[in-house]
Amino acid sequence: MAPTIKQLAKQVVKAAKEHGFVVQRYDAYSTQSVYLKLDYGVSNSIRISNHAGKKHLAYRFNLLTDITESYKQQGTHQRNFYCHEDVQLLINDIVRHRQAQIERYGRESYERLMEKNKHANADARGFWQQAKLV
Repeated sequence: MAPTIKQLAKQVVKAAKEHGFVVQRYDAYSTQSVYLKLDYGVSNSIRISNHAGKKHLAYRFNLLTDITESYKQQGTHQRNFYCHEDVQLLINDIVRHRQAQIERYGRESYERLMEKNKHANADARGFWQQAKLV
């Protein structure tokens, strides 16, 4: 039996925190979707859901319960889609992505960007106001 979206979110949050990510979580009120922002968005976000997302929102990392095989989609930015069986692949990819960001900008710049995002968006409507640090 496939895990629920909430179970997958709990698993991803636990693993991300074990790898040192700051994780913000927002549970949608009109769908079962869960959204996780990593390091105040510096390491992108994860959408965990059972349906296609809104076209104008292009999450880098997507964990979907309604697909059976993981894939990547090229566009303006690469988007990664993972089936529920590939949670560890998702974790490996977010860790690798953050490490590449740190190598590119340096740890101090990465951490400054985290602080900048945290303060600049603290009062922003939507995700930022409603998400909880977990």
